Amino acid sequence: EKMTTFGSSQDGVATNVTTETKTIQTGRTRAYGLHYVGTATGGVIELKDGATSKVKIDHGAVAESKTVIFPTPILFKTNLNSAFTTEQVTAITVFHSGGNNS
Repeated sequence: EKMTTFGSSQDGVATNVTTETKTIQTGRTRAYGLHYVGTATGGVIELKDGATSKVKIDHGAVAESKTVIFPTPILFKTNLNSAFTTEQVTAITVFHSGGNNS
């Protein structure tokens, strides 16, 4: 079953990440949003295109679970990487399409 977002016919994928740095998708990828689980220690979640930061989400010093939907898909031309500190964020799930999934 295909996910259609913003008129896209590409397959949508949800990738769960529990490690501090990870390559989520290799190749040209669009991120649509993410869900995170944070601890009572504030921190930052970053999505990077290679080494270039494209999205930074500040997580306050509150133990919470939150979904962030981007107002428009964010293009990652090289690959989609994530970075966060596990003492601050225990897991993220990134919603994306493209790369090897198209």
